[in-house]
Amino acid sequence: MSQLLIQHYLNELQTLRRVSGTARESVVREAFKTLLKDWGKSRDLFFIPQYEYQTLQKKPVYPDGALVYELRVPLGYWEAKDEEDDLDKEIEKKFCKGYPQDNIIFEDSHEAILIQNRQEVIRCGFRTPPSCKSCWSCSSATSARRSRIFARRSSNSKPICLRCSARCAT
Repeated sequence: MSQLLIQHYLNELQTLRRVSGTARESVVREAFKTLLKDWGKSRDLFFIPQYEYQTLQKKPVYPDGALVYELRVPLGYWEAKDEEDDLDKEIEKKFCKGYPQDNIIFEDSHEAILIQNRQEVIRCGFRTPPSCKSCWSCSSATSARRSRIFARRSSNSKPICLRCSARCAT
């Protein structure tokens, strides 16, 4: 994700809080929605709000949004939570309801948690976004965490950082 998109998100979030006088999920989630929409457009993906997802029990649940390919195949999902919520508890509740666990971001405007293949892949705060030129997690990650951060590899077998999508020399 580009630094420009992240900075635009942070600016919009600050403006929404200032102008609305509140930090309710229904207000501040619009900034993250814009971030996802803009990022998706750059990759020919479409943002669908309140995306209907069928659980294994064939009951519909509605993540706040999904990025989908033109053929209506979802790439990933998004769920916003209130700043006052315990994000980990809210994630557990959503998973108990049958929410997707293959590629979903949960965020509360302070922190985002990416879950892929039923595992937490990354947790990052928005107050100090990393410099995507050389992601700070690439050089400071412990070896245990490094395996989660560098789970994806490029065609030439160099690790790709999940946080900034850059090829890293570590």
